Amino acid sequence: MRHRIRIIAVYVGCCLVLTGIWGVFLFPSDELIRHIQCRFSQLTPDASLSIDRLRLTMPPGLAVENIAVSLKNKSAVQADQIRVLPGLFSLLQDRSRHPLSVRMELAEIAMDLPLPVIGSFQFKQIQINIGWQGDKLDILSLTAEGTQMDGRLSGGIQVQTPVEKSRLEISGVIYLKPETLTRLKGSFLGGGIPNPKADGGGIPFQIAGTFESPVFSFK
Repeated sequence: MRHRIRIIAVYVGCCLVLTGIWGVFLFPSDELIRHIQCRFSQLTPDASLSIDRLRLTMPPGLAVENIAVSLKNKSAVQADQIRVLPGLFSLLQDRSRHPLSVRMELAEIAMDLPLPVIGSFQFKQIQINIGWQGDKLDILSLTAEGTQMDGRLSGGIQVQTPVEKSRLEISGVIYLKPETLTRLKGSFLGGGIPNPKADGGGIPFQIAGTFESPVFSFK
C-alpha cells in the first residue's frame, strides 16, 4: 500500500513539474501583454502602458517587468517589476459575484508628478493587498518604502469608465524623511503640512474626489 502511494506521489510530482515547464515555455507572454495594453488604453485613453516582459512565477503568479505608464506622452510612473499573486481560488471566480483577492509587490518605482517642490518620488518597494468585486476595488492594505517618504494606506475605489471618473475614499499615514519635510516646510506649500505626531512621526491624510479631481486633506 505504501509502495503504491509512493508511486502515485512520484507521478503527481512529475506531472506538476512537466506542467510548470510547459507553462514557462508556452506561456503566451506577447499576446497577454497586448491584451493588457489594449484594456488599459480603453480605460484610460490619455495614457499609454509599456511592458517589457511578463512571466510566470512560483508560488503561482505573474511577474511584469520594466513597466512604464505615460500620461499625454509624458512619463508618469516607472517600475522595475510588479509581482502579482492572486488568491488560490480567486482565479476561478466570477468577479461580479465573488471578490477577487490579489497581492502585488512592486520593486524600484519612480513617479514623476507636476509638483513645484518635489517633482519625483522614488520607492524601493510597495506591497498591496486588494479585493475586487463588481465595480468596487478595496485596498485592504498598502505599505510603501521610499527615498523621500514611507507610508501606508487603505480604503476603496468605486471604478468608473473612463477610469478618471472613479471615486476615491482612501486614508492613511505618511512618514516624511527629515530632508523631505524640511524642503516642504521651507516652501510655500509648507503652511498646509501639519507637524508629524510625536508618537510615531506620521502624518495622517485622506483622499476623496476622483482621479481627475482628487481632494487631499490632512486629518
